[in-house]
Parts: sequence; structure tokens; C-alpha cells
Amino acid sequence: MHPTEEEELSRFAHALGSPLTAIQGSVRMLALLRQEASPDERRLLEIIERNCQRLAGEVERLLAAARVAGDTLQVVLPLGREAPPAESPPGPEEKLPQEQPAGRPYILVVDDDPTIREMLAQTLEQAGYAVLCAADSTSAVDLARQYHPALITLDLAMPGVDGRRLLPVLKEDPAIKEIPVLVISALVSGGHLHIPGAAGALSKPVHREILLRAVEDILRPPPEATSRRGKILLVDDEEEARRPLAVDLNERGYAVFELGEGSATLEAVRFWEPDLVLLDLRLPDADGMDILRALKEDWRTSQTAVICLSAEQRPEEKARAFQLLADDYVTKPYSLVELMARIEAVLRRKESELSTSPSTRLPGNVAIERALRQRLASGEPLAVCYADLDNFKAYNDAYGFLKGDGVIHQTARVLVEAVRELGNPEDFVGHIGGDDFVVLTTPEKAEAICRRVVEEFDQVIPLYYDAEARARGYIETLDRQGRPTRFPLMSITLVIVTNEHRTLRHPGQVADIAAELKQKAKTLPGSVILRDRRSDPIEATPSPNPKE
Repeated sequence: MHPTEEEELSRFAHALGSPLTAIQGSVRMLALLRQEASPDERRLLEIIERNCQRLAGEVERLLAAARVAGDTLQVVLPLGREAPPAESPPGPEEKLPQEQPAGRPYILVVDDDPTIREMLAQTLEQAGYAVLCAADSTSAVDLARQYHPALITLDLAMPGVDGRRLLPVLKEDPAIKEIPVLVISALVSGGHLHIPGAAGALSKPVHREILLRAVEDILRPPPEATSRRGKILLVDDEEEARRPLAVDLNERGYAVFELGEGSATLEAVRFWEPDLVLLDLRLPDADGMDILRALKEDWRTSQTAVICLSAEQRPEEKARAFQLLADDYVTKPYSLVELMARIEAVLRRKESELSTSPSTRLPGNVAIERALRQRLASGEPLAVCYADLDNFKAYNDAYGFLKGDGVIHQTARVLVEAVRELGNPEDFVGHIGGDDFVVLTTPEKAEAICRRVVEEFDQVIPLYYDAEARARGYIETLDRQGRPTRFPLMSITLVIVTNEHRTLRHPGQVADIAAELKQKAKTLPGSVILRDRRSDPIEATPSPNPKE
């Protein structure tokens, strides 16, 4: 005998309600012991009580929307509907202090979870700090620019523009880039994950004393002698050799990341983005020469300087390292004075090279042409995606080249992440120059990559504008003829050229086809993806959120 609709709904209600009832009962019992609890424990108990009330409201809403349809039980809720407010108000989405305590700095707390936001704010206020709160990236950027806090605490997993994409916006804005950022996130494993651009990272839930100690350490002015001179990844399996060298480098002002196994080197360089790798060539789990080759062949790491360390003094071994594009080779045992001098020389040389190369550190025109010729010669399926920004010059004129560089860096990151997540391992991303980029992938991957790029770009780029421009949807500046003109917020144009239905013979032919597509794409509003199809007319794919 099949259960009736009422019986099915009753089972559903029991499955949702019973665990919640048990939690609420436990909370009531804990409340009887509240007088014996510490201040931190009482605060946590209040948070649990308040969230139980919020969860009970959500359960009621789900049960009210539940229906039996055939052999399934469906819960249908309208999109965009927000949950009803909790009986106890959550922490403020945006909190502005009435006044700043004398001698105590502002701290901006950025977290979409009202409970966490409130707990962090209370802890910092009790320690004497003036606290600002933001629940999303847009509010965070605006408050940082307005109040210029001494420190920002940042959650990574937020809706919309998450913390990982907000961090570069904060660190590349000339007005606020010096503000240190402390990441506080459940995505931080064990509290030891390094987030590029962050002053530190703590995992949730964070203990009060650990939080305050981290804040104090970050806000404490560093001695002049330990100002950061660059980031060095030290790869050596022998701790007795690695640790003293790391200490010496730290004392000389370098930020050092130690790695005791060679197999993780490539991923560590991609993630940490060091200025220099000190690479021991004799590692138990990997061959140092293979690691060097992988670093120099991967477009994401090829611009990173590498100094090889080895007890091998044969000229053939040194020559092999230099053939694999090592920047220097130092034999063990080495003189510390000589090694430091070689490190400084390599970093100076790299800095000089990068000052005349794309600031994104992506491969430039020579590498792009070489990679494109190789793929054309192979005859394998190929899609060439050209990307450039719309209204970038107007933005650069209005906000200055330093903020313009930040936009270029963010565009590079969006492209790299899209290719990394949706492309093939052998795909290629290059920076032609200015606001022009190229992606080499395969035809079946191209549109998915481009759609992701448009989605991410359109979501993050408004943060580079001030609040007034975002609200208007445009900026006013002079055009190329010197006339005052309104320019919409920046968008991105991507055109795709493939060899699916035609033969592509040389880079010039690809560039000509792309130029034709870009000319048409520039007549369309907002972010646009345009794909060339030989047997079909040029077909436009609109942005997922096209601008009007």
C-alpha cells in the first residue's frame, strides 16, 4: 500500500524537524549553564540560539513549499526570494563607527556570514579597535577607499565577487594597496595556507587569542632592515641545509617559502608566484633538471627566475642547466656572500627585463607567434581566441595608468583561471600588449572558456570604478578628439578563429580573420563573444549579462 501525500509530507517534516528539535533542546540545556560559562562561551551560545531561530524559520518555509508530484517530493521556491528576517537581528551588513578611538586604528571586517561578521567585530571592538563591516565585495572596496583602514579581514567564499578575486582589486588600487589583508576562511586548511597578496591566513573558526595576536603582528611596524625585498621559494630536501639558508634570507629582507620535496615545486610556483626559485638539483622524489624544464616550458611559470644549487661541478651538468634556461648555477658548498650576490644580480636582471615586458608576466609576442606557428604546423584542431577591452582608454585617462595596470592584471587572471578550469593542460595564454590577449585552445573548449571570461570579467570590473560611476553606469572624460563624452563601464570582446571548417596556414591569416571579427564585435554593446564559421554567417553570442 502506497503512503498518502500527507504521510509523505509528514515523513519529510520529521526528517527536517527532528534534528533541529534536538539541537534546540540541547541549546536550552546549555542556557541553564550559562552563568558558569566564560564570556566567549556565552557569546557562542547566543550565536547558536539566534541561528537556531533562523534555521527554524527556513525549515518552516521549506515545509510550506513542499509538494508530492508522482514518485517525487518537490520543494519549489521562487528565485531571488530572500529568507524572512531572523527574530534576533544578524550582524550589520555595513557598519560604520561613530568615532575612531584615539590611537586605535580602523579594521574592516569583510564576510557575508552575519554571525561570523558580528563575532569578529565584537572581538576586535573589545580589544579596542574601531570596526567597519562589509557583507560583500562592493561595500568592502567602497569602505576601504573611504576610510583607509589599517587592516582588512577577508573571507574567501562569498557570493558574487569572492575573496580571491577581491584581493587583487584591493592590492592593485594605488590608494589602498598598502593596506594589509588578513584572510579568515574555512577554505584555509589548518591555518597555514599562503594566499598571494595576503599578509596572513587563518582558518575558521578562529580562536579569539589567535585572531588578536595575528592582528597585532600584522599591525606592528616591521624594522627597516626586514622590509620585503622579494619572494624566494627554497626547494631542498635536506632540512639542515634549507633552514639556515631560509633564516639568512629572511634576515636580509626576503620572504621565504620552504619546500622539502621537488614534486610539488611546479604547483607551489603557480600558487605562490615567487620572484626566484632556489632549486636543489638532487632531490629524492624528483629530478631537478626535470623540474627546471617544467618550470621553463610552462607559460605560467616561465618568467620566474631559477638558480640551481648542486654539488655537481662538471661543466656538462652546468651547460645542461643553462640550456634549460636556468638563470644561474651555484655549486655546493657555496659561499653565503657569493650566493646572496648572485640572488641580487638575478633579481635585478629580471626586474629590468620585466620593466620592458608585459607586466602580467604572461608570454609576449615572440612566444605567442612561436606557439601559434607550432599549432598551425601540427594541423591539429585549433581555436585562437583574441580578447581586448572596450572603453579601457577612457578608464585609463580618468583613473590613471596605475589603476589601468590593475585592470590589465585582473584581466590576465580571469583568462588564466578560465583556461585552467575549463581548458586543456597544453592550452596557452599570452599577452599581446596593452589590453590585448590571446588564448590558444581547441574548438570544443573555446566558447566555454570565453563565456567564463565574460561572466567573471563583468562581475569583477565594476569594483575598479568609484561608487558614483557604478551607479551611473558610465564615466565622463574626453574622447580622442578632445570632446567630453560618456563612456560605459568597461566590457570585454572575445573573437574565436578556428580551423574546424577552413585551413589556417600562418599567423597573419589568423590575425586578418580576427581583425574582421573584432570590427563587427565592436559595434555590439557590452561584452561580446564572436565566433567565425565558414559555412555560416558570423554569429554573435551575447554576454550572459549583456549591458544595455
